[in-house]
Parts: sequence; structure tokens; C-alpha cells
Amino acid sequence: MKRILCLIDYLGAGGAQRQMLGLAKCLKENGYEVILATYFDQCFYQEDLSSHGIQYVCIKKAGSVATRPWYIARFIRRIHPDVVISYLETPSSCACIARLFNHRFKLIVSERSTTQHTGLKERIRFNLFRVADYVVPNAYSQEKYIKTTFPFLSSTVVTVPNFVDLEYYLPILNRQRRTIPEVMIAATIRPLKNTLGVIDAVASMKEKGIRFHISWYGRNEQYQAYYDQCLDRIERLGVGECIELKNKTTQIKECYQNADCFCLPSFYEGTPNVICEAMACGLPVACSDVCDNSRYVIEGENGFLFNPKDTNSIVAAFERLFSLSDEAYRAYGHQSRKLAEQKLSKEAFLNAYLKLIEN
Repeated sequence: MKRILCLIDYLGAGGAQRQMLGLAKCLKENGYEVILATYFDQCFYQEDLSSHGIQYVCIKKAGSVATRPWYIARFIRRIHPDVVISYLETPSSCACIARLFNHRFKLIVSERSTTQHTGLKERIRFNLFRVADYVVPNAYSQEKYIKTTFPFLSSTVVTVPNFVDLEYYLPILNRQRRTIPEVMIAATIRPLKNTLGVIDAVASMKEKGIRFHISWYGRNEQYQAYYDQCLDRIERLGVGECIELKNKTTQIKECYQNADCFCLPSFYEGTPNVICEAMACGLPVACSDVCDNSRYVIEGENGFLFNPKDTNSIVAAFERLFSLSDEAYRAYGHQSRKLAEQKLSKEAFLNAYLKLIEN
């Protein structure tokens, strides 16, 4: 039985963390010994890990930036894994440094977003990836970037899109739209996710007399200054009855099922978990036309795309979504679920990783 170490920075409620948890559970169910390690002591999913028999370890001494690579390398030497799978930039870079001094394990590093700028930090990271057996982006746009910018990695790049648990995220039968549409957004409230842009679009829609309500789940204390700025703009524009900024939630499935439609207005993404989950729950989607989003949200079939930098474009997408007939609304929701089943299955995700592990 192979021992697999899954390495990530922490286990909060973010998309990369949920995918890492899902991968660890899938591997455990397929007979592997799985250890999930972090270096920040935050484990949102402790009960879930315990119930699946997955060992969780926090490498607390690796919390310091200066000593992080050393303590992660020492931990890897101590537990002797057959395979290390790392998610996110810093964990993957540290795993590569460990691999420089220890070639006894297979290393699979994973890119969970798309790179928007190639500076010194990016050049260091991708050159470190030379020692990895595989580089696994979750977006085809990131695969293209890597192969174009760092062609020496081309032979090791394998894209594996995110998966969604289609047996857990299910549509509500006979969903009926509200008279006042309820829009759900699930994303950390920070500049990248374009909260201020949505608030401006909300003000524009209110001026037009459009009735709706947006619940945005994603408050994070790390971005408190931006959150406060968003609250100030909501108050200044007088749109508090139209948009509500909420804390992150552990009941995210119920929030999807309680919504009429979903939105993700980010400036860039990888493969967003929340779009995948919303589609699995049968929701029409309005989202930014960036990165891989158009692979999942198909204009005029299960949702609408917009330019996240253009308030009028955001407003137009919402107007089209809200003006769907009842028949079209149901068809969009049905198509979202169908596309999720075709493109986002757990089986395809797991088989892709099994091939990398066993190759």
C-alpha cells in the first residue's frame, strides 16, 4: 500500500483546500495510506478527515517563512512517503526544495489558479518545478501559460480540472424562482473577487428599477480593510437592501439550493469550485469571461458571461438572467447539471490522479 502525503498551507474553507480534502478522501477510499499535512494550524475539516480515517498533521515549526522549506523537507524524510502531492505555490515550492535533497518519492505539484504576471517569484517557482515528476494545473489556460512561458516543463504538464461531488451537490426538485430573484455569490471578499465592481453594478440595477437580492458569502478577516471599504460603498450608494455581505458558511450546499442563480465576478480564476458546485445544484450562472470559465458556463445555454471590469457588462448579464422565461430558466438549470455531470465527475478526476501516481 503506497503512502501518499498531501501538502497544503492550511485547511480553511477555500476552493483549493476543498479540492485537496476531496482528493485525500478519494485516495483513502481507493486503498492508499493518506497523510494530509499543513504548516498553519487551521483545520476547517478536522471532523471530516477523522471520519474518513485520514491522518492530519500540522508542521508547526514550518510556520516561519525562513525555516519552512527545511522543516517540510525534514518532515518528508521522517514519514517516507511514496508520493507527495502539493497544492498552491508555496507548498509546491517547498516540496520541490525537499525533492532536491531526496529523490525517493514521486512529486506531483499542482497549480490552483492562473498566473497573471511573470516576475522573479514566478520564474523561481517554475524553475523549481523542474524537479517535479508532474505539474498539474486545474485550468487549461494555465497549462497554455506554462507551456508557452516555460517550455522546458511541457512534457510534465497534465491538466486535471476540479471535480464536484455530484451525489452531494444536487438540484432541488421542481425549483420555483422567487418573484425577487435571490443571487448567491461564494468567494472571499477581496479585490481579486471584484466585490466593489458588483456593488457598482447593483447600484446601476437599482436605478433601473430591477428587483433582486444578492447574498455574498465570503468575509475574511485577512481582507478586513477591503471589506470595510465595500460596506462603506454599499452605505454611500444606498443599496443595503439589494446586497448583503456575509461570513463564509459550512452550509454552502443549502445556500446553493436556496438560491435562484449564482454569480462569480472575479478578475481571474483557475477552475472555480463554486461554479462547479452551483452547476451541480442546477443553477443558472452569470460569471466573468476569464480563464476557463467559458468551458463551464456556455453563453445562452446555462448562463451568461461578462467583462468584470465593465459595470454595464455585469448589469447586462444580470438583466438577461433575470428576464429568462420560466421554461428557459428551467432549461438553463437542467443544462448546468448536465454539463457538471459531463465535465466535473469525481471518477474522471480520481482516474487522472491515479494515472499520475501509478505511472
